[in-house]
Amino acid sequence: MLVERIMTSPVRTLSPGNTIEDALDMMARHSFRHVPIVNEEEKLVGIVSDRDIKMTLPSVLSDEDPGMNLGQPLSRIMRTNVTYCHPLDFVEEIALDFYHFSIGAIPVVRDGSIVGIVTQKDMLNTFLELTGIKEPGSIIEIDIEDRTGVIYDIGKIFKDLNIRIISVSVYRNKETKGNKIIVLRIRAMNPRFAIQKLQDEGFNVLTPDKMGTR
Repeated sequence: MLVERIMTSPVRTLSPGNTIEDALDMMARHSFRHVPIVNEEEKLVGIVSDRDIKMTLPSVLSDEDPGMNLGQPLSRIMRTNVTYCHPLDFVEEIALDFYHFSIGAIPVVRDGSIVGIVTQKDMLNTFLELTGIKEPGSIIEIDIEDRTGVIYDIGKIFKDLNIRIISVSVYRNKETKGNKIIVLRIRAMNPRFAIQKLQDEGFNVLTPDKMGTR
């Protein structure tokens, strides 16, 4: 899946000369937590998060006047080493950036100009879409040997049963070398017949009792 499919666009931005108060107001009015900072040419030069602002403002137990900080320009607190991506990058690739760098948002840049932003919430929504969890149905997990044609074999079983597969996810089996865990979400509220058919065909369906032993 491409980044341009899930990014928020157009994206609201501020300039380095805007104040911390400007950023707080924008975040409050539009219910987001990150503001990209751009220069006069609309080129990305930084980013500010609600966490950056919280670290700047004094505690409620402090005698310091918060108004003194709210008037400071964003150039004083913005992060300039910004991780960004391109609209045609793959979502799976930028997911690694979210994981490795523990960031909350990634601006999307084309030809040097910001065209969108992807947040952790966007990534979560994408995960939910890919797993098909928003559609009614059941989940079946199968422990399989990693071999060519296994997805076809499983798909044929469900075709014969006239049960639609909503989504397919594949994970490495950490317990058994050379095996994978296939997670199916199917359009059936009672998966009993499908599980029985899979088992009859020699597939190792991970029923709850087996899952507890992995």
